[in-house]
Amino acid sequence: LFLFFLSPADIAYSQTTPSSHAYFSGSYSQQPIITFKEGFFNKTTYYLDGEKSSSKEVANLLNSVQTEDFRFLQNQRKKNLGYGIRLSGIGVTIGSIAYLFTNEITPANVRPWFWTSFGGGMLHSTGNILIADSERRIQRTINDFNAYNYSGGADAFLSMDKSAGFFGSKIDIYEGPMLLQNAQVLSRIKSNEEAHRMFEQVIRRQKTSTVTNVANTALAFGIMFVALGPERQSSTQNQILLPLTFTGIGLNVFSSFFDRRTRNLTREALHRYNYQ
Repeated sequence: LFLFFLSPADIAYSQTTPSSHAYFSGSYSQQPIITFKEGFFNKTTYYLDGEKSSSKEVANLLNSVQTEDFRFLQNQRKKNLGYGIRLSGIGVTIGSIAYLFTNEITPANVRPWFWTSFGGGMLHSTGNILIADSERRIQRTINDFNAYNYSGGADAFLSMDKSAGFFGSKIDIYEGPMLLQNAQVLSRIKSNEEAHRMFEQVIRRQKTSTVTNVANTALAFGIMFVALGPERQSSTQNQILLPLTFTGIGLNVFSSFFDRRTRNLTREALHRYNYQ
């Protein structure tokens, strides 16, 4: 008899405990839906029900959920820290490129240039890791909050995540905890023609991103071989090293813009499916 009365209490506690993501108390169907877009120089623009908002307003809305600790502002600060470290890495890399322009390219000074560039790349990568981790946490926080505004009935609520692959990051789509393949996503959203069309575009863009990332990786190995491989005449290094370096920079800039647009397009497609 004691266990009979205890079980409902345990169930109720498990639903409302701060560590649970299965239930929020209150009427969350009346709360605004949070969306965001990634912008240039790591600037993120947030929207509440389509109206432009600040990160503080979003944090206040999330903090109104007494049963959850979303840590939104902490993740935002972590993202800003990562951005600062990434900028430092970019500064070091730009300095190393200036060194190439102001000095004759010889085996004696190519290697110091390479290791300086490598250090800048490490700073850049460290910043990117912090940014990516904080962005994933922010995305998951918003996914959790928005899920309780969902009123799609029997239709699945789809959410987006970003994971690291060998050739750069990739976009993952989830139905609850289940990771979906692209064909499964298309099957689920086929009832929404606009969302379906947009996600087909996302798939094509992801293929382009893969090709770009493979080319970027090949260029990085090429630069490493020229800089650290068997010593060559400085004129040969002049003809090879600078074009490889600037091609790599161009591909990196293109990839950054292209991938950011792809992620924004993915969020828009899922939003159209989930809420319209």
